[in-house]
Amino acid sequence: MNYLYASTNLGCEKLLERELIYLGAKNLNVIKGGVYYEAEELLIYKSLIWSRIASRIFMCIKKFVIKNSNDLYHNIYQIDWNKILFLNKTFLVKFSGKNNIIRNSLFGALVIKDAIVDQFYKKNFMRPNINLTNPDIRIQAILVRNTIEIMLDLSGNSLNQRGYRKFCNVTPIKENLSAAIVLTSTWKKNFPLIDPMCGSGTLLIEAAMIYLDRAPGLKRKKWGFQSWKGYNKFLWDIAIKEANKKFEIGLKKSIKNLFIGYDCDNKIIEQAKENARNANVLDIIKFLTCDLNKLNNPYKNKETGVLLSNPPYGERYNTENRLVALYVQMGFIFKKYFKNWKLSIFSSSKFLLNFLQMQSYEDFFFKNGAIDCLLKNYVIFSEKINQKNEEYENRLKKNIQKLKKWDDFEKIDCFRIYDKDIPNYNIVIDIYKKWLVIQEYQTSKKINTHISHKRLCYAIYTTKEILSIPINNIVLKIRKKQKNKLQYYKFYNSNKFFIIKEYNAKLLINLIDYLDTGLFLEHRGVRKLIYTMSEGKDFLNLFAYTGSASVYAGLGGANSTTTIDMSNTYIKWSIKNMSINNLIGKQHSFIQSNCLDWIALNDQMFDLIYLNPPTFSNSKRMKKVFEIKKDYLSLINSLKKNLRKNGYIIFSSSTNNFKLNFDKINKMKLYVKNITNSVKSKDFINKKYYSWLIKHM
Repeated sequence: MNYLYASTNLGCEKLLERELIYLGAKNLNVIKGGVYYEAEELLIYKSLIWSRIASRIFMCIKKFVIKNSNDLYHNIYQIDWNKILFLNKTFLVKFSGKNNIIRNSLFGALVIKDAIVDQFYKKNFMRPNINLTNPDIRIQAILVRNTIEIMLDLSGNSLNQRGYRKFCNVTPIKENLSAAIVLTSTWKKNFPLIDPMCGSGTLLIEAAMIYLDRAPGLKRKKWGFQSWKGYNKFLWDIAIKEANKKFEIGLKKSIKNLFIGYDCDNKIIEQAKENARNANVLDIIKFLTCDLNKLNNPYKNKETGVLLSNPPYGERYNTENRLVALYVQMGFIFKKYFKNWKLSIFSSSKFLLNFLQMQSYEDFFFKNGAIDCLLKNYVIFSEKINQKNEEYENRLKKNIQKLKKWDDFEKIDCFRIYDKDIPNYNIVIDIYKKWLVIQEYQTSKKINTHISHKRLCYAIYTTKEILSIPINNIVLKIRKKQKNKLQYYKFYNSNKFFIIKEYNAKLLINLIDYLDTGLFLEHRGVRKLIYTMSEGKDFLNLFAYTGSASVYAGLGGANSTTTIDMSNTYIKWSIKNMSINNLIGKQHSFIQSNCLDWIALNDQMFDLIYLNPPTFSNSKRMKKVFEIKKDYLSLINSLKKNLRKNGYIIFSSSTNNFKLNFDKINKMKLYVKNITNSVKSKDFINKKYYSWLIKHM
């Protein structure tokens, strides 16, 4: 009887145990990441060719305790390697683990290699050569505390490499994990199976091989055991013959068109077909080009079936907020067309799965490489749209019609189409060219979170349908009360910028990486005012953010612009904004500095100053906390020395309940005029954003 070890993905151990028992394994011992088992010689080959779940299968050679590195050498030397290795074959030692004796895996591997080579030399044999990249056979050593286990890798390349996948999308799931997903999903043989986002087709191909009783190892040409002296070709041929026979029977019993895969990319569909052809299962899988928007149920006469998919998730795309609309869309379409069907979704994101708006009845946890993932199983029920939902739809359509009558509508790429108009829908929706940004604001604790989440999902789906915005162009941002500078914190790292048009200005925005986009749309009217007031003026932009006000001043003919912000990121962004508008030269300066410190230390004079300070700031780079309600008067008073006679400060704030003290400012010999209504755009009529024009008398 031979003692073997089969490794697998974390979370797949019980599936692997069940598989090995079915094949005939005895005395199984399940551990984290694998299963030990006893097998007669024929079963060694059967488990290699039939295991859908194992990553590798090893023959256990020896297990021993070491007290020093000499113990390792002597124990390896005592193994009769001439009975294991061919002299004309290459080998490689893989060592994992370390302790206070073996502190480096490379050192451990080197000791084992030396012991093997020395044994061949002492017996006057020619030694087998080492191959670091493509050895004929691998020796695996695993060190746990002071115990080392030596094993022979019978697999060669990992067993997930079935040999059929010549083409794959950017981030495919390995074949053995795909098989595990299929086996733990809601799918059962003879039920229709649809993957609405099939990619390279791996899930469907693995399911088809299970359905046809096709051994996953039939396509492989090279195995580790073929370079092992214990290899029994007669038994291997028996295992192969038996596997081929089962596949022939499976083909005869099969029903066509039971498996369907969709993808929006025709090129990927062709790759999936080629992969299925390589696996000899294309005859029973139909691959079709279809966008998720156009998906419906092709099985009109089937009462039930299964949807199984591995849709994009945040770990793969590093942009969870871009994928919310996709999951919302899936939920609505599945409920509309696949009532009473079952659904299995594999993802790493519980956040995104919530947007399916379904309650799973069964969850399975897996490791996909280093990523924690789960498979959720659902039953799909239909859902009725209520009257309140229709109220939102009607309001949105009404808002869009109003904006189309606005004179400026054709002159700008970005505008707001919904701003918390209905109490039940506490969201804000902005259009940025061909993109949609939906911001959800924190709801009252009195409102049930499930209900508010349901409304958000409906709003996303309805808005997408009305505006015909592509799913991948919809971004969700969750607005909560921010602490410190979380508003400006970089959540993602897509570095995806694109240019929008606002009147004569071109501006760079980033919809994904930050909570804000790089352009405050509600400031549009103020920017327009700056444009009209800037000709021949020296312009100062404080708390400049991405410098859009400086762009307007420059385009308006300013003599000079000075842009100041504490963030190096936003200073760089400001420079790019000026550059794409051809505003380049010494007359345009950019300063990374705490604005309060800069004002205290500089006497440079300006004709026009834009002041839009934060509501609150306690950055480490500031000597003290800034709070606008307490500090705005001292800030304006300090800035007076930088303002020429008859010069203007445009002061703006979106702070709730902010009130400007006209009397105290007038005592500074500054004249104040409230210009809030005159700088408000049509799409921000209800926005609490205040502006004043302050003149140096």
